[in-house]
Amino acid sequence: MFCPHKNSYLQLVCAMNPRVLNKAVDQAMERKHFDPHTERPPAQRLESMQPSLYAPHVDITRARLGFGRIGLRLLNRDLHSPDHLKQLQALHSVLDQVQITEDAMYLISIHLVYRLIDLMRNPDPVIREKVCMILTIVASYHQGRERIMTRPVIISSLLHLILRDRKEIRYAAAVTLKTLTDNRCSVETILKNKRIIEDLLKMVINDHKGIVVLHLKSLANLTERDQQRALISNAFQIMLKLFEDDDPKIVCGAMDCMTQLCKHEVGKTLADEYDLTFVLRPYLSHTCVEIIISAVSLMCYTTLTTRSKWRAKEICEDLTKTLVNLCHKPNKPLLQLNSMQVLINLCDCPDIRNHMKFHWERKVMLIRIRTHEEWDGTTETSSYGLETGHNYRTMCIEGVETIKNDYGDNATVVNVHSYLRRIHEIKDRLLYAINWKSYKD
Repeated sequence: MFCPHKNSYLQLVCAMNPRVLNKAVDQAMERKHFDPHTERPPAQRLESMQPSLYAPHVDITRARLGFGRIGLRLLNRDLHSPDHLKQLQALHSVLDQVQITEDAMYLISIHLVYRLIDLMRNPDPVIREKVCMILTIVASYHQGRERIMTRPVIISSLLHLILRDRKEIRYAAAVTLKTLTDNRCSVETILKNKRIIEDLLKMVINDHKGIVVLHLKSLANLTERDQQRALISNAFQIMLKLFEDDDPKIVCGAMDCMTQLCKHEVGKTLADEYDLTFVLRPYLSHTCVEIIISAVSLMCYTTLTTRSKWRAKEICEDLTKTLVNLCHKPNKPLLQLNSMQVLINLCDCPDIRNHMKFHWERKVMLIRIRTHEEWDGTTETSSYGLETGHNYRTMCIEGVETIKNDYGDNATVVNVHSYLRRIHEIKDRLLYAINWKSYKD
Protein backbone atom coordinates (compact mmCIF):
# COMPACT_ATOMS: atom_id res chain seq x y z
CA MET A 1 0.00 0.00 0.00
CA PHE A 2 1.24 3.49 -0.79
CA CYS A 3 1.60 5.74 2.27
CA PRO A 4 0.95 9.39 1.24
CA HIS A 5 2.43 10.80 4.46
CA LYS A 6 5.82 9.15 3.90
CA ASN A 7 5.52 9.04 0.11
CA SER A 8 6.93 5.51 0.21
CA TYR A 9 5.78 1.93 -0.25
CA LEU A 10 4.81 -0.34 2.62
CA GLN A 11 5.06 -3.69 0.84
CA LEU A 12 7.12 -5.25 -1.93
CA VAL A 13 4.36 -6.25 -4.37
CA CYS A 14 0.87 -4.77 -4.71
CA ALA A 15 -1.70 -6.48 -6.95
CA MET A 16 -3.89 -3.44 -7.44
CA ASN A 17 -3.66 0.32 -7.57
CA PRO A 18 -2.70 1.50 -4.04
CA ARG A 19 -4.69 4.68 -4.50
CA VAL A 20 -7.89 2.61 -4.72
CA LEU A 21 -7.06 0.99 -1.37
CA ASN A 22 -6.32 4.33 0.26
CA LYS A 23 -9.52 5.83 -1.15
CA ALA A 24 -11.60 2.87 0.10
CA VAL A 25 -10.14 3.15 3.60
CA ASP A 26 -10.77 6.93 3.71
CA GLN A 27 -14.35 6.41 2.50
CA ALA A 28 -14.96 3.75 5.17
CA MET A 29 -13.59 6.05 7.85
CA GLU A 30 -15.66 8.93 6.44
CA ARG A 31 -12.52 11.04 6.35
CA LYS A 32 -12.44 14.09 4.13
CA HIS A 33 -9.09 15.39 2.92
CA PHE A 34 -8.79 19.13 2.58
CA ASP A 35 -6.33 20.33 -0.04
CA PRO A 36 -6.01 24.15 0.01
CA HIS A 37 -4.57 24.14 -3.51
CA THR A 38 -7.71 22.67 -5.08
CA GLU A 39 -10.30 24.69 -3.15
CA ARG A 40 -11.80 28.03 -4.12
CA PRO A 41 -10.34 30.53 -4.83
CA PRO A 42 -8.03 28.53 -7.10
CA ALA A 43 -4.91 30.71 -6.69
CA GLN A 44 -3.88 30.16 -3.08
CA ARG A 45 -0.11 29.98 -3.53
CA LEU A 46 2.36 32.55 -4.74
CA GLU A 47 3.78 31.79 -8.14
CA SER A 48 7.35 32.10 -6.80
CA MET A 49 6.69 29.16 -4.42
CA GLN A 50 5.85 26.74 -7.23
CA PRO A 51 8.78 24.34 -7.73
CA SER A 52 10.36 24.29 -11.16
CA LEU A 53 11.82 20.82 -10.47
CA TYR A 54 9.26 18.05 -10.23
CA ALA A 55 9.16 14.35 -11.12
CA PRO A 56 7.10 13.97 -14.33
CA HIS A 57 4.80 11.02 -15.04
CA VAL A 58 5.61 9.10 -11.86
CA ASP A 59 3.32 6.07 -11.66
CA ILE A 60 3.26 4.88 -8.06
CA THR A 61 1.91 1.42 -9.07
CA ARG A 62 5.11 0.43 -10.87
CA ALA A 63 7.50 0.44 -7.92
CA ARG A 64 8.56 -2.70 -6.02
CA LEU A 65 9.97 -1.14 -2.88
CA GLY A 66 9.45 -1.60 0.83
CA PHE A 67 10.72 -0.95 4.35
CA GLY A 68 12.99 -3.11 6.49
CA ARG A 69 16.49 -4.30 5.68
CA ILE A 70 15.34 -6.11 2.53
CA GLY A 71 13.47 -3.03 1.31
CA LEU A 72 16.45 -0.74 1.99
CA ARG A 73 18.72 -3.04 -0.01
CA LEU A 74 16.21 -2.95 -2.88
CA LEU A 75 16.11 0.85 -2.64
CA ASN A 76 19.89 0.99 -2.82
CA ARG A 77 19.94 -1.33 -5.82
CA ASP A 78 17.18 0.51 -7.68
CA LEU A 79 19.14 3.78 -7.57
CA HIS A 80 20.87 2.47 -10.71
CA SER A 81 17.77 0.91 -12.23
CA PRO A 82 17.47 1.18 -16.04
CA ASP A 83 13.81 2.17 -15.52
CA HIS A 84 13.93 5.94 -15.05
CA LEU A 85 10.62 6.10 -13.15
CA LYS A 86 11.70 3.40 -10.72
CA GLN A 87 14.97 5.26 -10.18
CA LEU A 88 13.10 8.48 -9.32
CA GLN A 89 10.85 6.65 -6.89
CA ALA A 90 13.81 4.96 -5.24
CA LEU A 91 15.53 8.31 -4.74
CA HIS A 92 12.40 9.83 -3.24
CA SER A 93 11.99 6.94 -0.83
CA VAL A 94 15.68 7.08 0.18
CA LEU A 95 15.25 10.78 0.96
CA ASP A 96 12.45 9.85 3.38
CA GLN A 97 14.31 6.90 4.90
CA VAL A 98 17.51 8.81 5.74
CA GLN A 99 15.42 11.00 8.04
CA ILE A 100 15.31 7.94 10.34
CA THR A 101 18.66 7.53 12.07
CA GLU A 102 18.65 3.72 12.13
CA ASP A 103 17.81 3.44 8.44
CA ALA A 104 20.34 6.14 7.55
CA MET A 105 23.12 4.28 9.35
CA TYR A 106 22.20 1.02 7.59
CA LEU A 107 22.12 2.72 4.17
CA ILE A 108 25.55 4.21 4.87
CA SER A 109 26.90 0.76 5.77
CA ILE A 110 25.70 -0.73 2.45
CA HIS A 111 27.58 1.96 0.48
CA LEU A 112 24.69 4.27 -0.40
CA VAL A 113 27.13 7.19 -0.63
CA TYR A 114 29.08 5.72 -3.54
CA ARG A 115 25.91 5.20 -5.59
CA LEU A 116 24.78 8.77 -4.87
CA ILE A 117 28.13 10.24 -5.94
CA ASP A 118 27.81 8.39 -9.28
CA LEU A 119 24.40 10.05 -9.81
CA MET A 120 25.62 13.63 -9.28
CA ARG A 121 26.29 14.11 -13.01
CA ASN A 122 22.95 12.59 -14.06
CA PRO A 123 21.24 14.55 -16.87
CA ASP A 124 17.92 14.64 -14.95
CA PRO A 125 17.81 17.79 -12.74
CA VAL A 126 15.37 16.16 -10.28
CA ILE A 127 17.89 13.40 -9.59
CA ARG A 128 20.74 15.87 -9.12
CA GLU A 129 18.74 17.94 -6.63
CA LYS A 130 17.56 14.96 -4.57
CA VAL A 131 21.06 13.46 -4.50
CA CYS A 132 22.39 16.70 -2.95
CA MET A 133 19.56 16.74 -0.40
CA ILE A 134 20.28 13.13 0.63
CA LEU A 135 24.03 13.77 0.85
CA THR A 136 23.36 16.75 3.14
CA ILE A 137 21.55 14.51 5.63
CA VAL A 138 24.15 11.73 5.32
CA ALA A 139 26.97 14.25 5.88
CA SER A 140 25.48 15.16 9.27
CA TYR A 141 26.58 11.72 10.54
CA HIS A 142 30.22 10.98 11.37
CA GLN A 143 30.17 7.67 9.46
CA GLY A 144 28.54 9.37 6.49
CA ARG A 145 31.24 12.07 6.32
CA GLU A 146 33.95 9.41 6.48
CA ARG A 147 32.43 7.56 3.51
CA ILE A 148 31.95 10.79 1.55
CA MET A 149 35.52 11.95 2.13
CA THR A 150 36.93 8.67 0.79
CA ARG A 151 35.76 9.91 -2.63
CA PRO A 152 37.22 13.43 -3.05
CA VAL A 153 35.66 13.55 -6.53
CA ILE A 154 32.45 14.67 -4.80
CA ILE A 155 33.98 18.12 -4.26
CA SER A 156 34.59 18.51 -8.00
CA SER A 157 31.03 17.36 -8.70
CA LEU A 158 29.59 19.81 -6.16
CA LEU A 159 31.59 22.67 -7.67
CA HIS A 160 30.34 21.70 -11.12
CA LEU A 161 26.75 21.97 -9.85
CA ILE A 162 27.43 25.22 -7.97
CA LEU A 163 28.99 26.87 -11.02
CA ARG A 164 26.79 25.68 -13.88
CA ASP A 165 23.42 24.35 -12.74
CA ARG A 166 20.03 25.98 -12.12
CA LYS A 167 19.38 27.86 -8.90
CA GLU A 168 17.49 25.12 -7.01
CA ILE A 169 20.33 22.67 -7.54
CA ARG A 170 22.94 25.33 -6.76
CA TYR A 171 21.19 25.92 -3.44
CA ALA A 172 21.04 22.20 -2.63
CA ALA A 173 24.73 21.74 -3.54
CA ALA A 174 25.69 24.80 -1.45
CA VAL A 175 23.92 23.30 1.59
CA THR A 176 25.81 20.01 1.08
CA LEU A 177 29.17 21.77 0.83
CA LYS A 178 28.44 23.90 3.89
CA THR A 179 27.52 20.77 5.88
CA LEU A 180 30.80 19.13 4.88
CA THR A 181 32.91 22.17 5.77
CA ASP A 182 31.36 22.41 9.24
CA ASN A 183 33.60 19.49 10.27
CA ARG A 184 37.27 20.35 10.71
CA CYS A 185 38.47 16.88 9.69
CA SER A 186 36.67 17.16 6.34
CA VAL A 187 38.10 20.63 5.63
CA GLU A 188 41.62 19.27 5.10
CA THR A 189 40.40 16.90 2.40
CA ILE A 190 38.21 19.57 0.78
CA LEU A 191 41.12 22.03 0.58
CA LYS A 192 43.06 19.55 -1.56
CA ASN A 193 40.83 20.68 -4.41
CA LYS A 194 42.84 23.33 -6.27
CA ARG A 195 39.92 25.56 -7.24
CA ILE A 196 37.51 25.35 -4.29
CA ILE A 197 38.16 28.79 -2.74
CA GLU A 198 38.56 30.56 -6.08
CA ASP A 199 35.27 29.18 -7.45
CA LEU A 200 33.35 30.02 -4.28
CA LEU A 201 34.64 33.60 -4.37
CA LYS A 202 33.50 33.84 -7.98
CA MET A 203 29.97 32.69 -7.08
CA VAL A 204 29.76 34.97 -4.02
CA ILE A 205 29.76 37.96 -6.38
CA ASN A 206 27.19 36.71 -8.90
CA ASP A 207 24.72 34.34 -7.21
CA HIS A 208 21.35 34.73 -5.47
CA LYS A 209 21.47 36.06 -1.92
CA GLY A 210 20.22 32.88 -0.24
CA ILE A 211 22.98 30.88 -1.93
CA VAL A 212 25.63 33.54 -1.23
CA VAL A 213 24.93 33.26 2.52
CA LEU A 214 25.73 29.53 2.38
CA HIS A 215 28.88 30.12 0.32
CA LEU A 216 30.09 32.67 2.86
CA LYS A 217 29.70 30.15 5.68
CA SER A 218 31.63 27.56 3.67
CA LEU A 219 34.35 30.12 2.91
CA ALA A 220 34.65 31.06 6.59
CA ASN A 221 35.14 27.40 7.52
CA LEU A 222 37.71 26.85 4.77
CA THR A 223 39.57 30.12 5.40
CA GLU A 224 39.87 29.28 9.08
CA ARG A 225 42.22 26.48 8.01
CA ASP A 226 44.07 28.26 5.18
CA GLN A 227 43.99 32.06 4.94
CA GLN A 228 46.78 32.35 2.39
CA ARG A 229 44.86 30.93 -0.58
CA ALA A 230 41.91 33.24 0.05
CA LEU A 231 44.14 36.31 0.40
CA ILE A 232 45.91 35.50 -2.88
CA SER A 233 42.48 35.32 -4.57
CA ASN A 234 41.58 38.88 -3.42
CA ALA A 235 39.08 37.63 -0.82
CA PHE A 236 39.81 40.66 1.38
CA GLN A 237 38.62 43.13 -1.26
CA ILE A 238 35.56 40.99 -2.11
CA MET A 239 34.46 40.75 1.52
CA LEU A 240 34.99 44.48 2.00
CA LYS A 241 32.66 45.12 -0.93
CA LEU A 242 30.02 42.81 0.57
CA PHE A 243 29.94 44.99 3.71
CA GLU A 244 27.74 47.38 1.68
CA ASP A 245 25.08 44.74 0.88
CA ASP A 246 21.46 45.27 1.95
CA ASP A 247 21.00 41.76 3.37
CA PRO A 248 22.16 41.51 7.03
CA LYS A 249 22.98 37.79 6.62
CA ILE A 250 25.40 38.54 3.79
CA VAL A 251 27.04 41.35 5.78
CA CYS A 252 27.46 39.02 8.79
CA GLY A 253 28.88 36.27 6.58
CA ALA A 254 31.36 38.66 4.95
CA MET A 255 32.50 39.89 8.38
CA ASP A 256 32.96 36.33 9.61
CA CYS A 257 35.13 35.56 6.55
CA MET A 258 37.08 38.78 7.11
CA THR A 259 37.67 37.72 10.74
CA GLN A 260 39.41 34.58 9.51
CA LEU A 261 41.46 36.58 6.97
CA CYS A 262 42.65 39.01 9.66
CA LYS A 263 44.21 36.15 11.61
CA HIS A 264 46.97 36.13 8.97
CA GLU A 265 49.76 38.71 9.05
CA VAL A 266 48.95 39.85 5.51
CA GLY A 267 45.30 40.26 6.52
CA LYS A 268 46.28 42.47 9.47
CA THR A 269 48.45 44.60 7.17
CA LEU A 270 45.57 44.98 4.69
CA ALA A 271 43.23 45.88 7.56
CA ASP A 272 45.57 48.73 8.49
CA GLU A 273 45.86 49.93 4.89
CA TYR A 274 42.08 49.94 4.38
CA ASP A 275 41.54 51.45 7.85
CA LEU A 276 39.12 48.67 8.79
CA THR A 277 38.53 49.95 12.33
CA PHE A 278 37.06 53.17 10.90
CA VAL A 279 35.04 51.16 8.34
CA LEU A 280 33.51 49.06 11.13
CA ARG A 281 32.69 52.03 13.36
CA PRO A 282 29.18 52.72 11.86
CA TYR A 283 28.24 49.03 12.20
CA LEU A 284 28.65 49.19 16.00
CA SER A 285 25.39 51.16 16.18
CA HIS A 286 23.51 49.14 13.55
CA THR A 287 19.87 48.17 14.07
CA CYS A 288 20.62 44.47 13.45
CA VAL A 289 22.20 42.82 16.49
CA GLU A 290 23.80 40.05 14.39
CA ILE A 291 25.76 42.66 12.44
CA ILE A 292 26.92 44.30 15.68
CA ILE A 293 28.15 40.93 17.01
CA SER A 294 30.02 40.17 13.77
CA ALA A 295 31.54 43.67 13.62
CA VAL A 296 32.83 43.50 17.20
CA SER A 297 34.20 39.98 16.58
CA LEU A 298 36.11 41.31 13.57
CA MET A 299 37.34 44.32 15.51
CA CYS A 300 39.03 41.92 17.97
CA TYR A 301 41.56 41.22 15.20
CA THR A 302 41.71 44.64 13.51
CA THR A 303 42.85 46.32 16.77
CA LEU A 304 45.87 44.09 17.36
CA THR A 305 48.47 46.13 15.44
CA THR A 306 50.22 49.22 16.75
CA ARG A 307 49.09 51.27 13.76
CA SER A 308 45.42 50.42 14.39
CA LYS A 309 45.68 51.39 18.06
CA TRP A 310 47.08 54.80 17.25
CA ARG A 311 44.42 55.33 14.58
CA ALA A 312 41.73 54.38 17.12
CA LYS A 313 43.16 57.03 19.43
CA GLU A 314 41.74 59.68 17.06
CA ILE A 315 38.17 58.52 17.86
CA CYS A 316 38.97 57.37 21.39
CA GLU A 317 36.06 59.10 23.09
CA ASP A 318 33.25 57.84 20.82
CA LEU A 319 34.72 54.37 20.28
CA THR A 320 35.29 53.57 23.95
CA LYS A 321 31.85 54.91 24.88
CA THR A 322 30.18 52.66 22.29
CA LEU A 323 32.16 49.59 23.33
CA VAL A 324 31.53 50.07 27.04
CA ASN A 325 27.80 50.42 26.34
CA LEU A 326 27.93 47.16 24.37
CA CYS A 327 29.57 45.48 27.37
CA HIS A 328 26.37 46.22 29.31
CA LYS A 329 24.31 43.74 27.28
CA PRO A 330 23.88 40.75 29.59
CA ASN A 331 21.45 39.14 27.16
CA LYS A 332 24.25 38.87 24.56
CA PRO A 333 27.22 37.14 26.25
CA LEU A 334 29.15 36.79 22.97
CA LEU A 335 28.82 40.54 22.38
CA GLN A 336 30.06 41.22 25.93
CA LEU A 337 33.04 38.92 25.48
CA ASN A 338 34.19 40.45 22.19
CA SER A 339 33.57 44.06 23.28
CA MET A 340 35.74 43.59 26.37
CA GLN A 341 38.45 41.95 24.24
CA VAL A 342 38.52 44.97 21.90
CA LEU A 343 38.88 47.29 24.91
CA ILE A 344 41.76 45.16 26.23
CA ASN A 345 43.48 45.49 22.84
CA LEU A 346 42.99 49.27 22.83
CA CYS A 347 44.33 49.64 26.38
CA ASP A 348 47.81 48.85 25.04
CA CYS A 349 47.82 52.48 23.88
CA PRO A 350 48.70 54.69 26.93
CA ASP A 351 46.37 57.54 25.97
CA ILE A 352 43.36 55.22 25.52
CA ARG A 353 44.24 53.45 28.78
CA ASN A 354 44.29 56.76 30.67
CA HIS A 355 40.99 57.76 29.09
CA MET A 356 39.42 54.44 30.15
CA LYS A 357 40.83 54.85 33.67
CA PHE A 358 39.48 58.37 34.05
CA HIS A 359 36.02 57.94 32.47
CA TRP A 360 34.93 54.31 32.31
CA GLU A 361 36.59 52.28 35.07
CA ARG A 362 33.60 52.48 37.40
CA LYS A 363 31.16 51.56 34.64
CA VAL A 364 33.31 48.55 33.69
CA MET A 365 33.14 47.37 37.32
CA LEU A 366 29.33 47.48 37.12
CA ILE A 367 29.13 45.18 34.08
CA ARG A 368 26.53 42.50 34.80
CA ILE A 369 27.08 38.94 33.56
CA ARG A 370 24.25 36.42 33.29
CA THR A 371 24.10 33.32 35.44
CA HIS A 372 23.92 29.88 33.90
CA GLU A 373 20.25 29.60 34.87
CA GLU A 374 19.42 32.59 32.69
CA TRP A 375 21.22 31.42 29.57
CA ASP A 376 21.16 28.21 27.53
CA GLY A 377 23.99 29.03 25.11
CA THR A 378 22.02 30.87 22.39
CA THR A 379 20.01 34.06 22.05
CA GLU A 380 17.52 33.42 19.26
CA THR A 381 17.05 31.32 16.15
CA SER A 382 16.72 32.18 12.49
CA SER A 383 15.09 29.71 10.10
CA TYR A 384 15.47 29.74 6.35
CA GLY A 385 12.61 27.26 6.07
CA LEU A 386 10.15 29.35 8.07
CA GLU A 387 10.63 32.23 5.65
CA THR A 388 10.05 30.16 2.51
CA GLY A 389 7.63 27.45 3.62
CA HIS A 390 7.17 24.54 5.99
CA ASN A 391 8.93 21.77 4.07
CA TYR A 392 10.83 19.81 6.71
CA ARG A 393 13.48 18.75 4.21
CA THR A 394 14.76 22.26 3.56
CA MET A 395 14.24 23.80 7.01
CA CYS A 396 17.46 24.97 8.63
CA ILE A 397 17.39 26.27 12.22
CA GLU A 398 20.61 27.70 13.58
CA GLY A 399 21.62 29.84 16.52
CA VAL A 400 22.67 33.42 15.94
CA GLU A 401 25.37 33.23 18.60
CA THR A 402 27.76 30.38 17.94
CA ILE A 403 30.21 29.70 20.74
CA LYS A 404 33.36 28.45 19.12
CA ASN A 405 36.91 28.35 20.43
CA ASP A 406 39.80 29.06 18.10
CA TYR A 407 41.76 26.02 19.23
CA GLY A 408 41.47 22.65 20.95
CA ASP A 409 39.89 19.29 20.21
CA ASN A 410 36.45 20.35 21.44
CA ALA A 411 36.26 23.63 19.56
CA THR A 412 32.54 23.49 18.80
CA VAL A 413 31.35 22.13 22.14
CA VAL A 414 29.08 24.49 24.09
CA ASN A 415 29.60 24.48 27.85
CA VAL A 416 27.61 27.25 29.48
CA HIS A 417 29.43 27.15 32.83
CA SER A 418 32.95 27.35 31.40
CA TYR A 419 31.88 29.99 28.87
CA LEU A 420 30.42 32.26 31.54
CA ARG A 421 33.54 31.75 33.64
CA ARG A 422 35.51 32.89 30.60
CA ILE A 423 33.48 36.13 30.53
CA HIS A 424 34.23 36.76 34.22
CA GLU A 425 37.93 36.19 33.55
CA ILE A 426 38.02 38.59 30.62
CA LYS A 427 36.26 41.23 32.74
CA ASP A 428 39.03 40.86 35.34
CA ARG A 429 41.64 41.14 32.59
CA LEU A 430 40.01 44.34 31.33
CA LEU A 431 40.16 45.92 34.78
CA TYR A 432 43.79 44.80 35.07
CA ALA A 433 44.57 46.37 31.66
CA ILE A 434 42.91 49.65 32.65
CA ASN A 435 44.97 49.86 35.86
CA TRP A 436 48.23 48.58 34.34
CA LYS A 437 51.28 50.88 34.70
CA SER A 438 54.48 50.77 32.73
CA TYR A 439 57.71 50.11 34.55
CA LYS A 440 58.80 53.60 33.41
CA ASP A 441 56.08 55.11 35.54
